[in-house]
Amino acid sequence: MPRPACIVMVKAPRAGAVKTRLVPPLSGAQAAALAACFARDVVSNLRRVAPDVVVAYAPREGREALERLLPPDGLTWLEQRGEDLGERLAAATAEAFARGFGPVVVFGADSPTLPAAFAERAFASLAARESDVAVGPTEDGGYYLVGLSRPAAGLFQNVAWSTPRALRQTLANAARMNLRASVLPAWYDVDNFDDLLRLRAEISAGEGARERAPATRRWLAAHDEFLSSLT
Repeated sequence: MPRPACIVMVKAPRAGAVKTRLVPPLSGAQAAALAACFARDVVSNLRRVAPDVVVAYAPREGREALERLLPPDGLTWLEQRGEDLGERLAAATAEAFARGFGPVVVFGADSPTLPAAFAERAFASLAARESDVAVGPTEDGGYYLVGLSRPAAGLFQNVAWSTPRALRQTLANAARMNLRASVLPAWYDVDNFDDLLRLRAEISAGEGARERAPATRRWLAAHDEFLSSLT
């Protein structure tokens, strides 16, 4: 019987390879440490949502670093494959379905305070066959999650990734494939320094955000004086 699974697309937190739009004002090492906190919080939160969490990692040699960072058991690992994000999403979802998971919902590691209710709504809609595709839009035109009730590789073709057109083009693909799509509430990714300040304010103001992102909260607290000097 298929098992619901969360897939987290995550890069090994190496300086100069992750969160590069935060550099400057952050250093490469600071950005990498922050990315590690994001990954830890996102995976921890998703383990409360679905019985299985799949870590789709990159690059190939990055798994060892991520294994030291993330919980030691209860995770499934698969290497990201493909030239662009669309190919990697198609490959990761296809492999998850081939391993017996379903429905599957894919997340990035850039929204450490994402409410669990959003993921739960995606799974509920897919499991009840109310939709074939669930998408959580970000305010910049992309999306923070995409869920599938069955494999749909064509969903990710001809999409201008990292542009304001990504969500619109993905939904257009779904319509052409006669896939019913549900759209969740909007949320935000932390890509640039303004996003980081927004995250800092959210965590400072809300107990729920602090509980969802403890590793990120500790990083922000440790760098509070530095961040304050930049604002």
